[in-house]
Amino acid sequence: MRYENHTPWVEVENRQANFGLFTGTVYIAGQSCPFSNCRALYNSYNAGYDFQPRIGFAWSPQSMGGKTVFRGAYTLSSYLEGTGTNLRLPMNPPVRQPNFGATYSIAADGPLPPTTTDQGLIVPPAGNPFEGAELRLWDPNDKPAAVQQWNFSIQHQFSNNTTLQASYVGQHGTHLMEPELYSQLYLNPNGTTSPSPYIAGNPTLANEIGFIAGTSSAGTQEYNALQAVFQKRLSNGLQGQVAYTYSKCMTDNGGYYGSWGGQAWYGPTYWQNLYDSKAEWGPCFYDQTQNLTTYALYELPYGKNRQFGKDANPVLNAIAGDWNVSAILTFHTGFPMTPYTWTDTSGTGLGNVFSTRADCVSPANIVNNNYSQGGIQWFNPDAFTTPASGTYGNCGNGVVRGPGEGNLDLSVQKDFPVGESKKLQFRGDFIDLTNHPIFNAPNLAIGPGLGAIQSTQGPRNIQLALKFIF
Repeated sequence: MRYENHTPWVEVENRQANFGLFTGTVYIAGQSCPFSNCRALYNSYNAGYDFQPRIGFAWSPQSMGGKTVFRGAYTLSSYLEGTGTNLRLPMNPPVRQPNFGATYSIAADGPLPPTTTDQGLIVPPAGNPFEGAELRLWDPNDKPAAVQQWNFSIQHQFSNNTTLQASYVGQHGTHLMEPELYSQLYLNPNGTTSPSPYIAGNPTLANEIGFIAGTSSAGTQEYNALQAVFQKRLSNGLQGQVAYTYSKCMTDNGGYYGSWGGQAWYGPTYWQNLYDSKAEWGPCFYDQTQNLTTYALYELPYGKNRQFGKDANPVLNAIAGDWNVSAILTFHTGFPMTPYTWTDTSGTGLGNVFSTRADCVSPANIVNNNYSQGGIQWFNPDAFTTPASGTYGNCGNGVVRGPGEGNLDLSVQKDFPVGESKKLQFRGDFIDLTNHPIFNAPNLAIGPGLGAIQSTQGPRNIQLALKFIF
């Protein structure tokens, strides 16, 4: 049994501010507040998922000859999930002057006041630090993330060096951190909008600011997988493994950073509709339905210390003897992706900062045809369109799959003895041996080129190395 206390984050000199979730009351760190921790400006959480049990078992029944093992385990892990520094409470006015959410310009028809480098950029003093500001609002009930994991496996030994294992693996995550656009308007069924309830109790503040980037531990995630592993330990110069996974990962949370910076656009990190979390439920952006990974290492049987060629002359052995060959072969299905538009068709304040999912008008068929502008047309672009005014996109997250991957890497290696304790090692690595294209993600923005792929991750790469070991 383990207990772990996640103390709330504070700023060393109390230079941060938070706001009443609905009242809009301004709270400054270190001063009076309704939260249990007035430095962190949100409530401490010291129970429940802070208890982290671990339990497991292994059983090898003698009735099965001691060659079969049943294993199982359960664990609960809790951690305070990292969040974007741009969404932390020290960014808030009035403790942050000038407010980073505002843009300042200086126009002068004469010399500016003299400044030194330690003063930095001098901006005109703001009469109202909240004017046009981007507020960061933390839900006072944010909790540490909790991830429950469990597995059950059966492993059988067929010989002294071969085993086969079949497993079920599951995971359920709750209280996952995610950003929320708390200033988003509520979209009514008739296409009109109503004000956001967040900080609505302070209408003066609500009318002064730009938008509210909130932080909430409302995300959930589920993962289930069937796994099989065949393993052969080294014997007769050969060792290897074949691992296959059939899995499904679902979530309503793209992660605090989502797939930013990746090849694929899974969808917006923020929920499309703050008031409808169920519409966000879809495949995790890293979901792979099928994944096959194999490797093998083979010591060629010819050479001074091998099965054949033990009496070969030194020249022949130097050329043909004592070679090792290894290979890694991988296959996996494509990642889920989400066509989108930057147009705020809902009129709820998404603007040009947050994207809206597209409308699905037909099945997203994979066509894999030549694209007229170069590359390939991966999926049918006519399956998606811009949503109508006064609506959100009706496509779910991850409605299309990108290209899968098949790749073979090969390596050859040979040692040349130099005396009794030294050797010269030659190695050649062939990355993507067959030079099979590994496609990047298709264009997912509504408009020209939707569904087209015009780049890959690079061609075959050959590396040669010579190493002296002493």
